[in-house]
Amino acid sequence: MKTPVSTYRLQMSPDFTFEDLTGILDYLDQLGVSTIYSAPFFKARKGSTHGYDVVDPFTINPAIGKLEQFREITEELHQRGMTWLQDIVPNHMAFDSSNPWLRDIFELGPDSRYYNFFDINWGYKGWNKVMAPFLGGPLEEILKGKELKLKLDEGGLVLQYYDHVYPVAARSYEFILKETSLENWYEKFKNFAGKAESWQELKTTFFKEAKKDRELEKIISRRLEEVNDNPQELKNFLELQYFKPVHWQTTEREINYRRFFTINDLICLSMENGEVFDNYHYFIKEMLDAGLINGLRVDHIDGLFDPEAYTQKLRNLAGREVYLIVEKILEADEKLPVEWPVQGTSGYEFLAQINHVFTASENKKIFSEQYHKLASKVPEYEDMVYEKKLFILKERMGGELHNLMLYLKDEALLAEDLEEDNIKEALSEFLASFPIYRIYPKEYPLKSSEIEIIDTACQEALEREKGLEKELLFLKSLLTGEAGNKEKSLYFLKRCQQFSGPLAAKGVEDTSFYIYNRLILHNEVGDSPENFGISVEEFHQKILEKQTNFPHVMNATATHDTKRGEDSRMRLAVLSEFPKEWFQKVKEWKEINKPLKSGNAPDDNEEYFIYQALIGAIPFGSYKKAEFLKRTKNYLQKVMREAKVNSNWSSPNEEHENAVFEFLETAIDHQEFRNTFDPFQQKIAAFGTVKSCAQVCVKNTVPGVPDTYQGTELWDFSYVDPDNRRPVDYDERKEYLNEVKKLKPEESKNYLQKITSDFGSGKIKFYILHKLLTHRKSNAELFENGEYIPLKISGQLENKIIAFARKFENIWSVTVAPVLLNGLYNEAFKPNYNAFKSSFLHFPEDAPAIFTNIFTAEESEGNRISLDELLGNFPVAVLINKN
Repeated sequence: MKTPVSTYRLQMSPDFTFEDLTGILDYLDQLGVSTIYSAPFFKARKGSTHGYDVVDPFTINPAIGKLEQFREITEELHQRGMTWLQDIVPNHMAFDSSNPWLRDIFELGPDSRYYNFFDINWGYKGWNKVMAPFLGGPLEEILKGKELKLKLDEGGLVLQYYDHVYPVAARSYEFILKETSLENWYEKFKNFAGKAESWQELKTTFFKEAKKDRELEKIISRRLEEVNDNPQELKNFLELQYFKPVHWQTTEREINYRRFFTINDLICLSMENGEVFDNYHYFIKEMLDAGLINGLRVDHIDGLFDPEAYTQKLRNLAGREVYLIVEKILEADEKLPVEWPVQGTSGYEFLAQINHVFTASENKKIFSEQYHKLASKVPEYEDMVYEKKLFILKERMGGELHNLMLYLKDEALLAEDLEEDNIKEALSEFLASFPIYRIYPKEYPLKSSEIEIIDTACQEALEREKGLEKELLFLKSLLTGEAGNKEKSLYFLKRCQQFSGPLAAKGVEDTSFYIYNRLILHNEVGDSPENFGISVEEFHQKILEKQTNFPHVMNATATHDTKRGEDSRMRLAVLSEFPKEWFQKVKEWKEINKPLKSGNAPDDNEEYFIYQALIGAIPFGSYKKAEFLKRTKNYLQKVMREAKVNSNWSSPNEEHENAVFEFLETAIDHQEFRNTFDPFQQKIAAFGTVKSCAQVCVKNTVPGVPDTYQGTELWDFSYVDPDNRRPVDYDERKEYLNEVKKLKPEESKNYLQKITSDFGSGKIKFYILHKLLTHRKSNAELFENGEYIPLKISGQLENKIIAFARKFENIWSVTVAPVLLNGLYNEAFKPNYNAFKSSFLHFPEDAPAIFTNIFTAEESEGNRISLDELLGNFPVAVLINKN
């Protein structure tokens, strides 16, 4: 298998096309990148900036480029010894009129070959229709207002509602033509036999004739006007369709298709259907076979009915040589199933581990106490998660809950002595208590680990809801296979698991993460606000375990999903080391800024969040204040609406939002506030640079494949998407690379002193990353197969420094980096030389005698080296032995 040495994530989009990519291939190669890791580039909904709303998996998005361009790019990559890793989206597609599979279904219904490709309950209420929740109000109001219009375009007859345009059923053409003098055409459509090929021919001929024959066109236009002007006739016409237009909020109560999370316009596929799998992956398979793609990243694996079966199919399709990773959120102690034939995950759990090893865990108690004093209305984290999951389930995913209950009822799985409403409530409590995203049941009896998860959920629900003991125990027996028909119970359990993940994502990541603000460093995808740091020793154990099970997993610190930039998080990690000073400052700022507040906007929790956000996001040096304010306001709007406390997406409280924006703007211009905020923020930012440098070092030298998210070669202080998808200035980065590559040996010392003392440009991070990527490229086998050996630090800095070696045969690479900085540097950001001189790195007996520092070119000798020698002049060290 061709394992990437390193990856570079690119958000391919209309704003960054294949043409743009060709302009940076040489730069990425020279930087040291081995593999381009691309966001989905298949044809997506018009205007898509992220690519996860695919409409055609057989075509490269023309807004990005052409297949021939991609062939030329991959040919150049292969000449450079580079490869391509492609993100794919097997769980869902865009619910959009440009989706050819849906168009075919809307026109041909059960005669469409794609009729069962999507996860649609066609039998729901006897409709034989899929709900189309694109209306801005109830259908009766829309019809009365004549907002729905029948039209004829080049694709045939369509139903239009503002920007939504859907083709109508073939059987409804005769409804239109019956009341005209076009008897010949009426008979043709009436006698249509349902074949897709003949349908396209008939429809196309009809359209061409209508365009050529003005009289024919007039007749059709008059008939369409008649229907459009008569709400009842248009309603009768809608009855003939295979889609049912409804108000978009209807899905909060009922829905007859599975969607991605709570996004109505992303409709899920029945990927467990072999025909769907084969069709969806046809083009992907062609590109794999042609060598255009060398690896795959699978988006939202937890949405699939049987993820393990899917990964087995994908491995069989792709072959043994293709690098496969899956997007999967793992809780702190959760493990990816080792039986999945993949190289691991896309790295969210590594991001969490990095967050925690840089957090001062001993200060958890004081942070908790002070935070709850400051934001007294915020519940304890576990209570909040439970409440928010219940809220999402009942208020936003009521349709999904209703469908689960329908299955129990239709399949006679309900206990006769229990009331249906009570079982529904118990099921809600059970799902809200699920401790992880999901389990992966294959058969009964379940694995002991799966039973333990179900037991945990049941016990949690029992403790929270005392009046549903019988119902909860019944559900537990049903889900564990002890009651009911086992085949039907197993299907129900698997179906529940397709919704427990979205429930966690919406209730936790997209709600609780925006409310529980103790230290927002940990309010991050893959991480959890309830956790607060791990020791260096614990970090080593997690890495050793990873190397045993998934040695080639991806290591990520910034992704398109992250809530804030990787360097913002390192600044926030610094706060964990100074709790007394931090909370004293917050108290001081609240008092200074009290006159700037409008009523309770922002509330105490929001204000505390704003101070953390500013600590993390304010750039070094001078910056464009208007642009920063605009970005920050957009971010805060998303934060408030996701939190669903003082505003939300369904019914935004713009008065509160505007008051928060005004507070932000006036605070940034409030000199008294800035006089005390700026010195503290600048100190934290300075310390944060060291943690950022250390983060880059650790990520690029531990077992796994390090990923660099686009643009993060320099400081990454971005907010959540779409802010983290802003254009990247590659000209600036190319200039920095040329500067580094032209350095003469005698110039290196002065250059390092300059970038260390003046770190605002980000050149120090760039330099470290470039050196590490080229180090990995030069020693690919070492980093792919080398042992991971934790190394001992003694002295005053014993618990503040991480050190480890990678060893393969006679090659050693050693990483030494600070993780906690309190005591390492003074207020002026000068090293505490006494602490460094009294602390030592210890090597094993079989280690080489002499090492060279890849950053400074300095040599170190002996089995015990002073940290002053390693870190006194440069904040991190990576050593390589002389062969």
